[in-house]
Amino acid sequence: MKTIKTTGRILLFAAISSTLFFTNCKKKKDTPAEDPSVTVTSKYTLVIDNGAQSIEQGKSISYGAHLVSSSGAIINASGVVWTSTFGSFSGSNFTFNKDTTGTISASVTYEGVTYTAKVPISIEPLKSSQLFAVVPSAIIWSTNSGPIQLTSVYLGGSATYAYMSENTGIASVSSAGLVTFNAVGSTNIKVTATINGQPSVIRVPVLVVGIPEAPLPVARVVVSPPLGQMFKGETLQLSAKAYDSNGNDVTGNVTFNYTVIPKIEDDGVPTNAATVNGSGLVSAVALGDVYIQASTNGIMGQAEIVVNPDTVIIVTPFYASLGGIDPMTLQPNPTSLSFTANTYKVNRAAYKANSPNFLTSIPNSPGLTWQVPLSGIPEIDNYFNIVTLSNANNTSVTATAIPGKVGATVVVAKASGIYFGGAGVTVMP
Repeated sequence: MKTIKTTGRILLFAAISSTLFFTNCKKKKDTPAEDPSVTVTSKYTLVIDNGAQSIEQGKSISYGAHLVSSSGAIINASGVVWTSTFGSFSGSNFTFNKDTTGTISASVTYEGVTYTAKVPISIEPLKSSQLFAVVPSAIIWSTNSGPIQLTSVYLGGSATYAYMSENTGIASVSSAGLVTFNAVGSTNIKVTATINGQPSVIRVPVLVVGIPEAPLPVARVVVSPPLGQMFKGETLQLSAKAYDSNGNDVTGNVTFNYTVIPKIEDDGVPTNAATVNGSGLVSAVALGDVYIQASTNGIMGQAEIVVNPDTVIIVTPFYASLGGIDPMTLQPNPTSLSFTANTYKVNRAAYKANSPNFLTSIPNSPGLTWQVPLSGIPEIDNYFNIVTLSNANNTSVTATAIPGKVGATVVVAKASGIYFGGAGVTVMP
C-alpha cells in the first residue's frame, strides 16, 4: 500500500470514481378502483447529483436529484423528499455538526411509482484537527467494478494501520487496505492508525450498488484516475468510460460533460483549485480540493483533484499530553509545553517519486501565527477550547492547560499561502 506523508493541513484526497446512484423502485399498486393485482412497471432511475462526498463538520451542503428514463432522458421531477441517517436538514439542505458517517436518501413518486436513491457521506473533523486521513473518504461502487485501494495520509512521524470491515458480506478489506465489494448494501471500513504511539480511528462509508431496475443506455460511469494529485500550474488528463445496464462498454456511443464541483474549505468558501475543459483536461490553478464529474445520459462518475502545496509547516512535538498523570509512566504531565514550527519547501519531483526526502527547510514566514481551531459550533468550541496560548512568535508558542478542562485539541501554526501544520494535545483530568 502506498502511504503518503504530508505536512501542514491534512490533504483529504477523497477520491471517488463511481456510479453516483443507488436506487430501489417501490412498485406501487394501482388505486382500489382498479385491479389490485396489477403493479406499475418502473421506467426510471433516481440519481442524486452530489454523489459520495466528504464534508467538514459544521458546514452545509444542498442536494439535488433527477430521474433518468430508460431512453436516457433527464426528468427534473418535483416533490423530492430527503432524509438522513444523521445531521439536521431543511428540505434538501443539510448541516452536519458531528463527525460521523452515514447516508443521504432521496425519494420521489412519479407516474405512480416511488423511486428512492441514497449516497454515502463522511463528515470529517476540522481539517486542522485531524491526525491522519484516509482516501477515498466515501465510496460508491458496484460488485463488478473491481477493488479499490485505500490510501492513508498522515501529518508526520511513524505510523501503522489496521483495517476492518463492519460487514464483510457487503465489502471486505485486506490487511493492506484493498477493499473488495461483495454484495449490494452499505457498511463502513474502520481504519485505525497508530501514529507516534497514539491510536486514531476513521470510518470510510461504503455503498455497494446494484443494477437499476429500469434498463438504461448508460447505467455506470467510471472516471480515471479516481484521484489526481497535482501542483499549481500542472495539468492532468482524465478519461471516462460508460457502461449500460448489461455491463457493456458504450463509451464510443456517448459524449461526456465534465464539471468542477468545488469543495467547502475551512472558512466555508468553496475552493476554485482546478478547472477542466470539454475533453477532461484538468488544470491546477490554486491550492485546495475539487471534485470533477463526468456525466452522460443523466449518469455521473466522479474523481477528486487535490492541488498540493509547495510549502508546508511541521509542528513539533507532534503529540503531547498536558495535566494529570501519564497512564504509561504514572508520572505527572506538565501543565505547559512549548511547540515549535518549521517551514519546508516541497520538491515536486521527489514527492511524485515517493521519495522520503522531498522537504527542504526554509525560514519561517514573519507572518506565521498560532491558534487553537474553533468552528463557531458550541459543542465543538467546548471540546477544543481547553488550552491557552502565550509567548507566540513566528517560531514557537506555549500551550497551557485550562484548569478543570479535559479533552483533546490541536495547536496550529498558519502562514498566508502555506498549508498549516498542527500538533495533537490531550488535556488529562
